[in-house]
Amino acid sequence: QNTINMIDKWNSETYGIKNACSEHTDLWNEIQTQVNNGWFVPSRAEWSAFGTNLGLTSSNYLTKNLSNFYWSSSLMSESYVYISNFNGGCIIGTDVSAFHSVRLATTF
Repeated sequence: QNTINMIDKWNSETYGIKNACSEHTDLWNEIQTQVNNGWFVPSRAEWSAFGTNLGLTSSNYLTKNLSNFYWSSSLMSESYVYISNFNGGCIIGTDVSAFHSVRLATTF
């Protein structure tokens, strides 16, 4: 539901003008088709469980072909979102306009 809520806010421009940056593709525009097919942006709790269950650490996440930062679907406020920080081994907050990787999840 977090992902759907964030897409709704993107569509209504709660976070600002859509696709305001010509150098980067907007995450929420790009994932809408996948979300409609059952994929979602993991929450901060799901990222934490993912990291714990796979034994991810600041020294091994690169060997698993992961980026340092990934978006979560958990909001801190209308201006800040939680992201996973594998290099730091934690979940931190960042501005919603920040540029970070995204990885979608699904359930089977």
